[in-house]
Amino acid sequence: MDENSAIPGLVSEYAGIQGFYFMNTRGEFGYIAADGRAFAKEHFPELDDPEFVAQHPQFIDELHRFTHDLNVLRLRYMDAQEPDIELGYLRPMREGEFPWRTATLVLRRDVVESLYADYDTLLAQGVKDPSEASADNESLQDTRGIYHGMDDLASHQDNFGVYHYFPLLFYWPPSLRAGVRGLDPDVDAAPLRVLNLMWRPTGSGYGDDTGIGQGHQRCTTVFSLLRDKLAAHGAIDRKQRVENRFELE
Repeated sequence: MDENSAIPGLVSEYAGIQGFYFMNTRGEFGYIAADGRAFAKEHFPELDDPEFVAQHPQFIDELHRFTHDLNVLRLRYMDAQEPDIELGYLRPMREGEFPWRTATLVLRRDVVESLYADYDTLLAQGVKDPSEASADNESLQDTRGIYHGMDDLASHQDNFGVYHYFPLLFYWPPSLRAGVRGLDPDVDAAPLRVLNLMWRPTGSGYGDDTGIGQGHQRCTTVFSLLRDKLAAHGAIDRKQRVENRFELE
C-alpha cells in the first residue's frame, strides 16, 4: 500500500497529527493536511520572493543543504536504525487514559534528561525564575499529548539560545516492518516514530557539523521558516494544549 494512501487511517488512529511535519520512506517531506485526508508536500515560495532572498542571502544554499541532510537522515535511519535519530514515538489515543484527547507522544529517556538539564541550567543562571522553572519541570514528562510535546520540542532552546530539536513524523508501513529490529519499542508495536530533523551524523567529512542538534548552524533560515509554517498549518496551536483549555473537548 502506498504510504500516502494510509494517511486517513493514521489520522483516525493517531488523533492530532495534522499539520506536523511528516516524511515517508521515499524521502518526501511535507505534512498531513488539516482535513486529514492527504499528505501535502512542503513548498518554499520564499524562493520566488526577491526581497526575501535579498534579506537572507544564504537561504538558497541552506535549502540545498537541508534537502541533502534530510536524505542522509532518512537513509541512515532506515539502513542502520540509529537510535540517536529518534526523539520518541506516538501511541494511539486511548479513551480515559490521559486528560488529552489526542495521540500520545512518548519521548526517549535521554531526550527527557537533556531537557531537564537545560531547564536546570537556565534556573541556575537566573534566566528562569523558580516558579517558571518549576512549572516547566512538572511538564517535562516522557509521556504527554502531541500538541504539548511536539510544541515543546520545536520551541526548546538551551541556555545559549540554541535549538536542538525539530520533530518529524516517520511512518513504517507494514510492507517494510518485517526485519526492522534494534529500536525500542519495535516498529511492529509503534510504527509512527518521531525523528529529530536537526540530527546530523558525528565524525569528520560532513561539513562543519559536529553532531546532534547542529543543524541550526547550517540551515538557520530554513528552520525558522519551518517553525513559522508549523503555526500556519495549525499544528502549533497552544489553545489545543490541555493546560490551556477551560474544559476538555
